[in-house]
Amino acid sequence: MALVKNPLMSYDAAGSVSGVTYSKGPGGNQAKRKPIPVTSTMGYRPRVRSILGWLSRIWGDLTDGQRDSWREWAIDHPASNKFGDPFIMSGSNAFVKLNHAAVRLFGVGSQNDLPPEDPPVSSIETLTGVSGATAPGDIDLSWTELGTGIAADAWEIQLAGPFQSQGRVEVMSRFAYKQKVAGNVLLDTISDLDEGFWYWSRVRYVALDGQTTAWLYAQNTPKVTV
Repeated sequence: MALVKNPLMSYDAAGSVSGVTYSKGPGGNQAKRKPIPVTSTMGYRPRVRSILGWLSRIWGDLTDGQRDSWREWAIDHPASNKFGDPFIMSGSNAFVKLNHAAVRLFGVGSQNDLPPEDPPVSSIETLTGVSGATAPGDIDLSWTELGTGIAADAWEIQLAGPFQSQGRVEVMSRFAYKQKVAGNVLLDTISDLDEGFWYWSRVRYVALDGQTTAWLYAQNTPKVTV
């Protein structure tokens, strides 16, 4: 390729400069840059993807009998799509769904080769959130349960926000994992939030075997500096 002085000012220049590729096409001269995906070596999403891939490989190593057990469990436990309509998962979907929750909250070694025999021992009945009683930026959450939770299980807490004003509908795509609380505890404080803004909180019970109950939601503003 011939060298061109000041290529960005030349109509005949072609090639790449600082990550931008210059060329001529039917529509005229073009300058293109390849998109750079937003990735990170650490964080929530890469960890989720790595768990999914790992569980998919484990599924391939299960026996035919174990995979049949997951298929039967899926038939007896319909899931719901984003519109609330029930559908039957495949056996592999059921295996990954439950074990992903177990590994994500309780760590490697919590996965199970066989589906659970019993439902979760507890579920959330009510959820209340108020401005924190102690420090600015705090929201205090408390809830009641149906059943009796055990310490080995967990309450998973997720948060969405901050928002400029109160909302009428939960913003489902904005929820992100915040923390977990032992399954025999019924309260928690979320700290270091932005004062003067609104947050959605949601809580559900997660059994050690990866079974989850329905979410309950609350909307609050944190304690402000006096």
